[in-house]
Amino acid sequence: MTFRLRNHRRSVGILAAASVALALTACSDNDSDGEDAASGADSSAVETAGTFPQTVSTKFGDVTVDEQPTRVVALGWGDAETALALGVQPVGASDWLAFGGDGVGPWLEGAYKESPEIIGTMEPEFETIASLEPDLILDVRSSGDQDRYDKLSEIATTVGVPEGADSYLTPRKQQVDMISTALGLPDEGDELNDSYEAMVSGIRDDHPEWADKTAATVALSSEGWGAYIRGSERYDTLLDLGFQEHETLAE
Repeated sequence: MTFRLRNHRRSVGILAAASVALALTACSDNDSDGEDAASGADSSAVETAGTFPQTVSTKFGDVTVDEQPTRVVALGWGDAETALALGVQPVGASDWLAFGGDGVGPWLEGAYKESPEIIGTMEPEFETIASLEPDLILDVRSSGDQDRYDKLSEIATTVGVPEGADSYLTPRKQQVDMISTALGLPDEGDELNDSYEAMVSGIRDDHPEWADKTAATVALSSEGWGAYIRGSERYDTLLDLGFQEHETLAE
């Protein structure tokens, strides 16, 4: 099942399809002719200038970003894609799905002007991160581990998970809100979220029959089969597309 969004084809059957669609929409929208680049910023990393200071509320307290970040490291699941969607190219990023290369799927092929340093996911290499000299670290959808956050915060200003979103359960909209605010681009974040809502609304209208069907997202691990629940983007995307929550999962 595929759909077209602003001249880009995306599969809604893939993992985290919502974030992917947002990223590609904004990649086309936020192309800069150079006039919008932040004064004194590395134009290869920041295409859209933000407004500062900005404050983001997280599980670890409020985080204030005082000025335009020019060297961003994006570690959380989908954080790099969100930054790219907002016109900011991370100098370091984690490859959660082991795509290789720039750490993003084929739907974002060519999005980077310069390949980022690929950082480990569950166990990031803190020395490597420090060597990149970041002025902002995004870890918005991650484990929410205090030790991880403390080590990252020693390197640079770090935006961690929101309250109640441990174990990679940061909602899609909140992830966009937090990252866009940290980058000084809250209005652009609102536009991304509005684009997503319009996209899934259109898909629901095209497939009214899905409203009568339940859905589940399952995975096989070394411990056996498991199912994702509401709060996981894998599952929430299906619900956004019009499917009903599976009774067993709801319980």
